[in-house]
Amino acid sequence: MQFSKKEQWIIFASVNGILLLGILLFPLYCEYVPRIPFSDCSLLTYLHIYCPACGGTRALRALLHFDIVNSLLYNPMVIVGFLWLVAYEVGMVVNLIKKGSRQLLIKPWMIYVTLGIWAFYSILRNVLLIWGIDLTGDIIPPM
Repeated sequence: MQFSKKEQWIIFASVNGILLLGILLFPLYCEYVPRIPFSDCSLLTYLHIYCPACGGTRALRALLHFDIVNSLLYNPMVIVGFLWLVAYEVGMVVNLIKKGSRQLLIKPWMIYVTLGIWAFYSILRNVLLIWGIDLTGDIIPPM
């Protein structure tokens, strides 16, 4: 898709505004969500399996503390999302500075690879439960 320079600035400002709002509200989210009834993951609570998003908050908290290994163990999609964000920011800055291409740099294969990573990890961590391996310790308590 081709975007005018004005549309690119609007997209860039909107994404960064939402990102900034998310960063500012994340501490409130971490504090108040555990107090809300029924805020637990239903798949984890009732079926004892992980959903694709399980561990996302802990992964983000670990990433913010520069604990990359635990962030990857909790949910690697947070790291993948961070890499997407960095690639987007760099690409948009380059596009806004130069007068050449006005395309967003997201290609379909990038989306497929991301979805593939998400699906692979979601299946892998549930299959590992069969052999008693629980990467986060939510279902099988650590010994």
